[in-house]
Amino acid sequence: MALHLGHPKYGYYVQGTKKRIGKNEDFFTSVSVGTLFGDFLAMQCTEVWKQLGKRDSLWILEAGAGGGELACDIVDWLDKNESELSKNLSYLFLEPFSYNQIQQKKEIHQRIGTTDRFFWITEWEDLPMLSDFTILIANEFLDSLPVKRISFQKGKWMEHYVGINHENKLCFIDLPVKENSQLAWMIDELGIPKIEGYTTEIHLEAMEWIKKASAKTSSSLFFIIDYGLTKEEYFAPWRSKGTLRCYKSHQVFANPLLFPADCDITTHLNFGLILKAAEESGLEAIGWLNQHHFFMGLLDKMCIIDPLFLVKNPKRESWIRKFFMLSHPHFMGENFKFLLLVKNPSQPLCLSGLKFCRSKRP
Repeated sequence: MALHLGHPKYGYYVQGTKKRIGKNEDFFTSVSVGTLFGDFLAMQCTEVWKQLGKRDSLWILEAGAGGGELACDIVDWLDKNESELSKNLSYLFLEPFSYNQIQQKKEIHQRIGTTDRFFWITEWEDLPMLSDFTILIANEFLDSLPVKRISFQKGKWMEHYVGINHENKLCFIDLPVKENSQLAWMIDELGIPKIEGYTTEIHLEAMEWIKKASAKTSSSLFFIIDYGLTKEEYFAPWRSKGTLRCYKSHQVFANPLLFPADCDITTHLNFGLILKAAEESGLEAIGWLNQHHFFMGLLDKMCIIDPLFLVKNPKRESWIRKFFMLSHPHFMGENFKFLLLVKNPSQPLCLSGLKFCRSKRP
């Protein structure tokens, strides 16, 4: 999965996500629907900044930023609606792919005009400890990190590897999970159903990523946004085939070997494991809810700020259609989840996006 998506020359994401995302491409995201998703996040970031006493500076760190559209949506909204915060903002991209960095800078020049407030790093090791309050945004990012895929066969757990068969074609090879490995310990701890043929995924790399992120921030708020499940839902006995899926031209299929480096591979995110890693690294959950409830919590503020709600405007119908697509449970509102994590805030945060939150933890 790491080679398929991130090979430095042939990887699926190496040649840029703009070629992959959209109506006529492989899949679409909340960001590709329009600027509205970024508008709501910008509004929530503003509320956080004000509750923290309008600090002199604020960092936003985005991972998996694609072509930079979300960053521009957020900064553009702040420039137009919260100029004081906009002047004190530093926006940091965690972006390992040079092609994406070029596309991000191009998008910023076209829409914002200057890259003075924007910075880039390729990996966590490039980043010193951030002493200022930091808002981290991981939107549909953790689901793309490599997973360990396992299945229960003849009384023991087997790990799936990729090899080459006698016909010189890619194939799966199942080998016993190594004893005393991190994967073996995690399997024992999670109590995954031992049902013949039961297949699932373990997000070890995503867990490690959360720990590295926490280690680089002294005071922070994390937005983990993705389609995913609780630990109990993920390892339910009836979910016996796992959640790994591939996308190409908006078609969904299960075999990632059909189109090497030419389709998206993803899994649902196990938010229970993400929370486990977060709490082990000093983060605390303050909200767990779907995208529908997050958007509805902020709607009152948007109605006050956005003039499309106050006067008749030809653009209003388009705005409502986009809001419907992002928030309605039958579209993107139910499948996409928000997990909000904090670390050492100077005071408790009371966020409008959590107005209809029913639980702090997945």
